Amino acid sequence: MAESTDTKRVVAIAVDESEHSEQAFRWYMDNIRRPDDFLLLIHCPETYDFTMASPGVVEQLLKELEERVNKLEQTYRAKLKGHGVVGKFRTGSGKPGETICSISKEENATMIITGTRGLGKFRRTIMGSVSDYVIHHSNVPVLVCRHMVAGS
Repeated sequence: MAESTDTKRVVAIAVDESEHSEQAFRWYMDNIRRPDDFLLLIHCPETYDFTMASPGVVEQLLKELEERVNKLEQTYRAKLKGHGVVGKFRTGSGKPGETICSISKEENATMIITGTRGLGKFRRTIMGSVSDYVIHHSNVPVLVCRHMVAGS
């Protein structure tokens, strides 16, 4: 599915299993997609603290995580194919914001699109925000698609 990206606009979209991610993808397709875009879908799977887990539990969690990532990749590959868009799916490990910025830079992305969970100020302060991190650390423009409520 990959193709040379030398002359194409490379648009990175951060994807996960959330509706916010799906809405960001749809917004891109409906509003700014260009026929010659190369779409870079970036996923950073959640991480677990395995320090207290038994080997059997670790193995089961890793298996489930791999299955979820594979399912997500197949879902988004089907979306690319259905829309006639050329692109690829990449995963990375570590902190999501750092991973999104790093992979975008490696792949020479010209912009990054991400959804947002719309955390309140308190939760964002405690938990951090992936979209905030990307906005402040990306070397290319970032478009954040806020959660859209039906009928608004």
